[in-house]
Parts: sequence; structure tokens; C-alpha cells
Amino acid sequence: NREKCVVCKGRLFCGLSKCPILAQIKVQKRVSLDREFFGPSPSLFVGWKNYPYVYYGPLSLPFEDNAEIYDNPKLWYGEGFEEIINYRSSLIRSMERVRVDRENRIVEDVQEIVLSEKPVDIEVKLKKKPKFRILFSAVSQPMGPLGKIEELKITENPKISKKVDKVVNDDIKAENALDILYKEGYDVYSLTRFLSSGALGIEKKIVPTRWSITAVDDIIGKKLISEIKDFKIIDKYIVLSNSYLGNHFEILLIPKKWEFEILEAWIPNTFWTMGAKTINITSEYETYFGRKEYAIKQGGGYYAIRLAVLERLKELKRQACALVFREVTPDYFLPVGVWECRENVRNAEINSFDTMNEALSYIRSRLTTDFDLWKKKSVILNQETLESFF
Repeated sequence: NREKCVVCKGRLFCGLSKCPILAQIKVQKRVSLDREFFGPSPSLFVGWKNYPYVYYGPLSLPFEDNAEIYDNPKLWYGEGFEEIINYRSSLIRSMERVRVDRENRIVEDVQEIVLSEKPVDIEVKLKKKPKFRILFSAVSQPMGPLGKIEELKITENPKISKKVDKVVNDDIKAENALDILYKEGYDVYSLTRFLSSGALGIEKKIVPTRWSITAVDDIIGKKLISEIKDFKIIDKYIVLSNSYLGNHFEILLIPKKWEFEILEAWIPNTFWTMGAKTINITSEYETYFGRKEYAIKQGGGYYAIRLAVLERLKELKRQACALVFREVTPDYFLPVGVWECRENVRNAEINSFDTMNEALSYIRSRLTTDFDLWKKKSVILNQETLESFF
């Protein structure tokens, strides 16, 4: 049932051990694979299956290169699917099964690698030659070849900033540590790595990669919501527009107190709607006072988009009610993670309008899905204060 696939997006709600749609993706081999290799490590990967016993280890290149771009989606914006897959399929996942609340030598080494300001060179010896396999997810970036660690050695001294070192060693909650570092200029991509590695918080627990991405977006998002509520409300209607990797965004900012809604339209023959006959639209909404339940219908994308919208409001130093129209087209033929939603909104073009009618007319002219279908699903568009515009 493709309607269920749109909501699930590989999270195995169907009860199967692996997603049959994700399993069909085939990627050409990009790198030469050996048991022993040397190269820079820009990040880590933590699995989620069999939690609290998870696969944990560094992501590294088997050759010398500027490794930062291989794990920083902020630098990928504007690249196509092929280049993104090229970056990710070049990184080898060296793994060891660990318990999330216990330290060992591998955990300590990986934390040093992850906390370093720049990627550090490592030597890796695997138990067997790694398998060329690419892991795709609707939340995290694609992950490359996999092998189990026999030996891991850091060959240069990691350079950890005083700011990061202090937060890691202070006895503070993970959410407070993330807030401090975000305000110091660390982007969510760095914060996700820090949290996932188990270096943050009082208990210092390891967090699976896909969970840490959404956790960081949610934690920082809530901090930003409390900030923008102190700003004045915008005095015009603002529309943010952008399209990238088959995802088209139109974001309407309305001169009202903070509320937030995402309307997500999946057109037939996208990655998750192949063979579908009708457009599938989902809605997730939160009031001025927030939401208690996880946004199950849209998953991590909801929190990534919300964060980026809040960042734009903070740039404007204004408060608004935000209504997001996300239209997913057949050009979206491969899941690459929620970063593409985040960067889509971060890079959106801004236009302002004097009236709601002007703003909605502009949005209607840019969307391909019938506007009546959007309205039927929307909470914000059906509020009494906006009824007069239809």
C-alpha cells in the first residue's frame, strides 16, 4: 500500500525485517576495497537495530582527500543525486557492536575523531574485506561499504576546540550542551555527530544516527521557538520558495502568532509512490504551545523543515504563523536524507506581499497540485480568521 509507504519511509512499520523498496536500489561500486586502509575520518555511523546493542564506528576514506565535504550536507546544496551518492559511497563504515551506555577503546577513539575540528587520519584493519553495500534512509544521509573492526588507530592528534571540550566535560544535559554549541556557531550537522557519538550529556549515551538527526532538529527548534516568540509579528505576508532534488517548497509566513503546519503532497511516481494513481497529501500541525506527539506522518522531515523556517524567522527577528507546502515530484527518485529539506528551506528565495490574496495567488501559480486538495487537509487554511480568503 503506497499510502502507507509515504508515511513509513523505510521505518519498517510493515513489520518486515528490511524495506523492500530500499532494498531494490542498486549503486555502482565507487572505491577499491581492502581489509586494511588509511585515510581521513570526517564522521561516524551508529545503527539502530537491536538497540541498546548497536553497530558503532568511524566513517573514513580509503584515500587522501578533503574529507569534510563527504559528510557535510551544507556543502552539498546544488549537487545532483549522482555526486551525493559518489561522496557517500566512498566512505567506509568500520563497525563494532557496542552497548550504548558503556565505554570501550573504540568508543573513546571515535569520540576523539568526531569532536576534532578537522577530519583526522586513521588506520583501519577489518576482520574481512568490506562488503560494497549502500544504506539508504529517509532521515540520514546514504551510508557506504561496511566492515567489522579488528584494529583502529588514530595517526594524528585530534584538535578539539576549548568550547567543545568544556561542554563535553561539564556535567550538563545533552540538550543544554547542544544549545550552547549551536549559539557558538556549530551547525546541526556537527551537533548530530557529537550527540550520536555519546560524548554529550550527563549519562554520555550513544545515540543512533537517524535518531540523533531528528533529536537535534527538535531540541534546537524548540529553543528557537521560545526565542522568536519574543519578536514582533511580521507586518507583511512573506513567501519563501525553492525547488531542489525533486522537492518543491512554498512557505507562507502569516502576520499572526507562532503556529506551524506542513502540508506534504506526494505526486505519483516519486520514490515512495511509484505506481500510485492519486496524489497523497499529509498534514502535521502544532499550535502556539507546541505539540506532544511525534510527527509520525512526516517523520524527521517535519523537524528539519521546522528548524530551517525558525532560522529564517530569527534572521528576520520576527514572529509569524508558518504554513509549508511541500510538493514531492517524480524527480525525487532516491532518498538522500532530511538534510535536503533543511537546505532547501535555508536557501529559499524570499518575496513579500501586502495581502493574503496576493501571497496565495503567487503560491497557487507555482504549485502543480490543485489548491482545493491542499485546503481540505490544512488546519491553518481552515481557521475562521482566514476563511474570508477562499
